[in-house]
Amino acid sequence: MAKVYFLDVRKGYRDNILVMLDRLIKKAGGMDIVKKGGRCAVKTHFGEDGNVNFVSPLYVRRIVDAIRKAKGKPFLTDTTTLYGGRRLRADTHIELAREHGFDFAPVIIGDGLYGDDYTDVKGDKIGRLYTYTDTMVCITHFKGHLVTGFGGTLKNLGMGCAAKGGKLDMHSGSKPHVVKETCTLCLRCFNYCAFDAIKKTKVSAVIDHKRCTGCAGCMSICPERAIRFNWSASSTDLQKKMGRYAARVAENKKIFYLNFLIDISPNCDCFHTNDPMIAPDIGILASFDPVSIDQACYDMVKEPIDRLHDDIDATEQLAYAAQYGAGEREYEIISI
Repeated sequence: MAKVYFLDVRKGYRDNILVMLDRLIKKAGGMDIVKKGGRCAVKTHFGEDGNVNFVSPLYVRRIVDAIRKAKGKPFLTDTTTLYGGRRLRADTHIELAREHGFDFAPVIIGDGLYGDDYTDVKGDKIGRLYTYTDTMVCITHFKGHLVTGFGGTLKNLGMGCAAKGGKLDMHSGSKPHVVKETCTLCLRCFNYCAFDAIKKTKVSAVIDHKRCTGCAGCMSICPERAIRFNWSASSTDLQKKMGRYAARVAENKKIFYLNFLIDISPNCDCFHTNDPMIAPDIGILASFDPVSIDQACYDMVKEPIDRLHDDIDATEQLAYAAQYGAGEREYEIISI
């Protein structure tokens, strides 16, 4: 049975929350994985432009400081997105991260400038950085999600470490297509594609799906946002693939997980707006098991999550992740 350490912020403490976070990390043994002089990836979400519900950089900085005290060399990391916005490409994603206060450690985007730098792991497209990284601290804001019911560590690990092509695979069974009415025939995608999958016609560029590998890098290249895909994945399909990707990323790695049940919003941190919270702040959880920590968080906010999306079985991601060997659903809570 996995151990999940719990700092309950509803209780009164003599010390401030950052000192209590230090105690949580120490009691959980989180820094035991850090190698002296070794690189340690800190996987988090820097928040969408306009969103304020992501894990505060004050918490992330404290965790980075703990890694440095353990003689490790931390860097912050995330991947590019499928949808338009500043997180679509690595350069503008890094700019946004720094604007949001993540300026205290190097920021490396794990799937490259355009989101097409990946390693094929058993058919799944994982950001190349994470296949070369064996030590990681995964910091997650636990919240609701439109398609999976909730978004926690499994989403941060599975979706968050996937390259663009992996995200495309999880969200859709289709490949990108060109919106002819929007295309200006600038041919940037044509010159970019390494697989000769983009053809030019008199009207617009066209993607040959027989040659397309689904890397989705062309979506970052297009200045008109004329390359799109269909958001066609069902909740079950997405949760299954997300659980599988999470297991692929976690395999043969030393990862310490921290979930923040604070500012529990109804939607993903990828939203550029902020809706009312669905539950009061509960606390911070820590574990070495990604399935158990998400299961524990879900159990603590099950009622508002299920009420928010009563047509979704949010436990499917837990079941699939366990099935693929990411972790176990049984856990023991150890309070701080």
